[in-house]
Amino acid sequence: GQCVASGLGRAGLVLSILYKLFGKRLLQAGRHIMSHKSWMKTVPTENCDVLMTFADTTDDHTLLWLLNHIRLGIPELIIQIRHHKHTQVYAFFVTATYENLLRGAEEMGLRKAVKPEFGGGTRSFSCEEDYIYENIESELCFFTSQERQSIIKYWMDNLRAKHGEVLHNINFLEGQPIIPELSARGVIQQVFPLHEQRILSQLMKSWVQAVCEKQPLDDICDYFGVKIAMYFAWLGFYTTSMLYPAVIGFVLWMLTESDQTSRDICCVVFALFNVVWATLFLERWKRRGAELAYKWGTLDTPAESLEEPRPQFRGVKRCSPITGCEEFYYPPWRRRVFRWLVSLPICILCLCFVFLVMLICFELQEFVMGIKEMPRLARFIPKIMLAITVTACDEVYRKIACWLNDMENYRLQSAYEKNLIIKMVLFQFVNSYLSLFYIGFYLKDMERLKEMLATLLIIRQFLQNVKEVLQPYLYERHKLGELTLRAVWDLLLSVLLKYARLAAGKAQKCLNGGCGVPDEEEGGERDEADSGRFSEGETEEESLIDCGLKLRKVIMLPLLLLLLLLLLPASAAPLPSGSESSTSLRHRRRGRSVERPEPKTKRESWMDPPEERESTTLTQAEMESCMQTYADTFQDYQEMFVQFGYVVLFSSAFPLAAMCALINNIIEIRSDAFKLCTGLQRPFGIRVESIGQWQTAMEAMGLIAIIVNCYLIGQCGQLQRLFPWLSPEMAIISIVILEHFAILLKYVIHVAIPDIPTWVREEMAKLDYQRREAFKVRDETAKEYFICCGRVARDQ
Repeated sequence: GQCVASGLGRAGLVLSILYKLFGKRLLQAGRHIMSHKSWMKTVPTENCDVLMTFADTTDDHTLLWLLNHIRLGIPELIIQIRHHKHTQVYAFFVTATYENLLRGAEEMGLRKAVKPEFGGGTRSFSCEEDYIYENIESELCFFTSQERQSIIKYWMDNLRAKHGEVLHNINFLEGQPIIPELSARGVIQQVFPLHEQRILSQLMKSWVQAVCEKQPLDDICDYFGVKIAMYFAWLGFYTTSMLYPAVIGFVLWMLTESDQTSRDICCVVFALFNVVWATLFLERWKRRGAELAYKWGTLDTPAESLEEPRPQFRGVKRCSPITGCEEFYYPPWRRRVFRWLVSLPICILCLCFVFLVMLICFELQEFVMGIKEMPRLARFIPKIMLAITVTACDEVYRKIACWLNDMENYRLQSAYEKNLIIKMVLFQFVNSYLSLFYIGFYLKDMERLKEMLATLLIIRQFLQNVKEVLQPYLYERHKLGELTLRAVWDLLLSVLLKYARLAAGKAQKCLNGGCGVPDEEEGGERDEADSGRFSEGETEEESLIDCGLKLRKVIMLPLLLLLLLLLLPASAAPLPSGSESSTSLRHRRRGRSVERPEPKTKRESWMDPPEERESTTLTQAEMESCMQTYADTFQDYQEMFVQFGYVVLFSSAFPLAAMCALINNIIEIRSDAFKLCTGLQRPFGIRVESIGQWQTAMEAMGLIAIIVNCYLIGQCGQLQRLFPWLSPEMAIISIVILEHFAILLKYVIHVAIPDIPTWVREEMAKLDYQRREAFKVRDETAKEYFICCGRVARDQ
């Protein structure tokens, strides 16, 4: 009882110290992080669907050349030119009229809802039969903002170069898309759609803030497109399915505290349950994904017969054997040589580095555990270091995989994404699970495996969530000139000098019962005569604790600033101290006056607007151009793939892994939604049929999980302890039989559950029949009408 009481007392003391150190600062940090929603209060940008930005150094010839090509090649577009003073960029504001958008919808085959009297469902839009579509009479309701932007992007991507066209040192091939090529060359900085604030504010209420309600998937699809909506639908389905292993794992974890036999039984039962659960989850999701794809009109979307080459694809010029036009050609043997001589050695080198770091952390852990006076919690320090290193390596390996994939120079985007997923899955598999395989298969220590799995799962998920929330905010502040490396470095130096001087000058007084670190509430102006005395009613132990807290503040503040430096985007670079981009906005925010340069007497470019008083209010377009680009759902799927592996591969050693994953995913859904709605540029909508290659990757993970769990049961002693009469040979045979039975069960479940629900197939067939019948009746009516008109004409 005394041990429990003392333990609770120490825990309470630790919690109180943590609250004193970080409690108030965390509340303040939340306020600062939420402040980057201020862009929603800027001046709205009207009559603009898509924004195209250029660097301030772009010459007039380039801007005029592109402007003329767009106006001649795409006369349907309406373009306005602006110059953003705060961010120092040129911008094309692009939109189109309703009539032109209708023609564009027909060109790109946009599927729209058909009226019930014409069969219902969705169908590719046709201007000749526009009367059959729902809401065709309303310009505001027929197209969503995402569809308007998709049509404009379709036009811009299909602006083709003529034979022999040249812009500076860029030689275009005949028929080559101009805008994607200029974006790949860096001439065009960004091409992105603008947010619609009214709909975005509704999504904030119904999606981001509504934690305990279902996700508005249809609204997400209408605003962000099918691909992002499909990711959040999958994430929500995955989180709901995780409830079953989380509850069962929690119950088994409670039962494993009794004796070794119960722990062995629970381990075997939970391993088999995870294998069956993973198979059922993946098969049920394919059915759910088919339902959503049918609902959103992408289930029966025909594949592209001729996919456009990637703008980054390079090679030698040749005449295409398919189209007869000039194109780039890259010999496949060069790609294979690079893959074997460069990609493979680099991958092996990276994996060796991961193994070396793992061994160093394990040796450090052995050293820490060998010190008897070391607290019990100290043994988790090497594990935490390994988890942080693995998380940091994730980003490094992602960049290496992207660089290798770029150098392999794939012609089609589909091939590029497929090979990138393969590389990232291999990197992540080794980086994330190597230490667990080492402990489970080589050391055969289930207790150590449980601790390592818990540390990796919790630390990685925490760091990833913090990064996802903070990085877009810091990127935006940096682009607006309020956060630069020079500003952070100057702040760090000033803080270090100030606190180091104070700590060095008064550290001796801490040993005498006082503390020389200034108190935050008193602004550091405490009387030195009182620093050596205890306050009234204060014990010596409390004074030492308070002293330690203040010294920790001296240490923690520079560390927090260092963390800030690490979270800054890689593109951030120190700017000259006199640059307007790094000082003007910061001074205006502080209410200080900034000396403005003398007005120009002569404009240097036709793009320069007339001199006017500088406005402190940013427009919506300016603010969004400073936001980070949402690259793709790739990184989000990758994060969930690693978590899925932790749950199905090793959670038999740590049954609470599914519970930790469930809690993280509940937060992940809202943090990803928060990131999309407040901190990132709006992405273009992309129509997809499913989650693609990630489904295949997770099915492969489920197959590997069968082998791993069966091997753990055989090698870590559970089977031998449960059945001591088994000989080693019989134990191996039993494990092989169990593995084959699990694989057979997985295959039976896969065959027994169809990928597309029966009602979806029936609805598709029924809609097709109703549509044919409706058009048959319409054709017969039109035929009778023309026959009657002919008779009337003959009678007259």
